[in-house]
Amino acid sequence: MNVPNAITLARLVITIAVFLCMELIADPMHPQGNLAWWAFGMFLFAACTDFVDGYLARKFDQVSMFGRIVDPFADKVLICGTFILLLSYPLLETMLPAWFVVVLVGRELLVTTIRGAAESAGMAFPADRLGKWKMVAQCATAAAMLSYIAGTEMFLIVCEWGMWVTLVLTVISGIGYVWKARSLLFQEL
Repeated sequence: MNVPNAITLARLVITIAVFLCMELIADPMHPQGNLAWWAFGMFLFAACTDFVDGYLARKFDQVSMFGRIVDPFADKVLICGTFILLLSYPLLETMLPAWFVVVLVGRELLVTTIRGAAESAGMAFPADRLGKWKMVAQCATAAAMLSYIAGTEMFLIVCEWGMWVTLVLTVISGIGYVWKARSLLFQEL
């Protein structure tokens, strides 16, 4: 167990804590309160660990098979789970349509499946720059929505614009991954 892998595992534990806070908020119609702020703070911390563990793994040459599998898994659990749970807040009803979350989760499942197939065929399939920007947009949007349910409208513009930026980056980066794996995906057609 190296430091980057320990950070990745810590992200999964923190993600569970975020979800517990989101579930325990007593009144989803008016969720302001300490638990919402705890969810917001822990989400931001978990999102930051995504960048730290990858940086440390590359810097100290500690890239491992465990990290290559668990790191993207932890990212997907954090992002997909947070957006799915955000759907339960009536406060976000007009801001966060269910179809948006379906597109987001569908893209994540597609890319994970492609990555698994590519790597099992011996192709390296790391995250690309657009995929990383997509993750930044997803994290910023989810964090802004968590701050909104916590009771502040300070990041409302990030909620509104972030959703559309996230959607565009999600779709375009998903198409990019399909294109990158086209020789594998379409070899039998």
